[in-house]
Amino acid sequence: MVSRNETDLSSTASGATGPTLPTGVPPRASRRVVGQDLDEALTFFGDGYDLRAPRVRRVRPTTPWTFGGVGDGRLSLVSSRFGVDLRSESRVDDAFLVAWMSSGASTITYGGDEVELRAGVPVVLPFADVYQLHHHDIALNLVHLDRDHVRAVVGDDEFAFEALRRPTAEGLRTWQETVRLHSPRWLDVSNDLGPLEQRDIAEAFVRAAIAAFPERSRWRAVVTGTGPEHERLRKALEFVHDHAREPIGTPEIAATAGLSPRGLQQSLRRNLGQTPGDVLRAARLDGARTDLLRGAPDGTTVAQVARTWGFGHLGRFSASYRARFGELPSESLRTG
Repeated sequence: MVSRNETDLSSTASGATGPTLPTGVPPRASRRVVGQDLDEALTFFGDGYDLRAPRVRRVRPTTPWTFGGVGDGRLSLVSSRFGVDLRSESRVDDAFLVAWMSSGASTITYGGDEVELRAGVPVVLPFADVYQLHHHDIALNLVHLDRDHVRAVVGDDEFAFEALRRPTAEGLRTWQETVRLHSPRWLDVSNDLGPLEQRDIAEAFVRAAIAAFPERSRWRAVVTGTGPEHERLRKALEFVHDHAREPIGTPEIAATAGLSPRGLQQSLRRNLGQTPGDVLRAARLDGARTDLLRGAPDGTTVAQVARTWGFGHLGRFSASYRARFGELPSESLRTG
């Protein structure tokens, strides 16, 4: 990966069979490919990043392209350049890709949103779903984080990052410091890293990504499809998730999504088979369960948690809780 201080990649392999670095854990392996042939470049990048029906326009007489990377089965640091105007769909299922430009222009379209990448500002690309990209004479840095390794570090088999959300200022500093600290040693394959150091560097990148980028909301993930209705519904669910402790109801949820109350009801019924009340109740029950599992039995009461999440009748709260989670709130509190 060429970072902002232009770290060079080693060149130990060549040939255009796709930008896939070796799987399996140690040792690290490096690869660098340089070319001018447009068809060769499309085959190379298309295989590795599942480019679907790419449309390409030359921006200069020649078509310079490069790929360089060092990785193992958990972490790969990659840089590439493709001197064309490229429009395509793409999808990656086995890794979380953190991307930032060094030069050029790039727009990613996903879930009804269009996001322009900014030089030096990393984002996580969409995961396990199709998105549209438009690259123009781009030099791009990528960090590949193996999906299963990230989920093992997090301890959640369904963990995913929220796509295309820029990091906070503090998160960006954490990410850049990790890149600055660990990239030179990782990229220098003449350094024979021991298994423990290699693992520690991979985990450092995972933890930096967790600190920098938000987790994908499970509420957004339950809505399939990429049309305007689906994105409005995701906004409604995200609002519920973020404001479930507050005295909100159907009118507030609908307004956030740009829908009428009746339109929200119809959309929820059509896509999820639920009512706004069902969604809000589930969010509050989930929040209550989190508080109960984290609470100390000698300092937290079921009644306190129920009131916090808007449940005024303790008996009905306990019955709803048991129906959703298969145990009473008091049992969750004791085992938390």
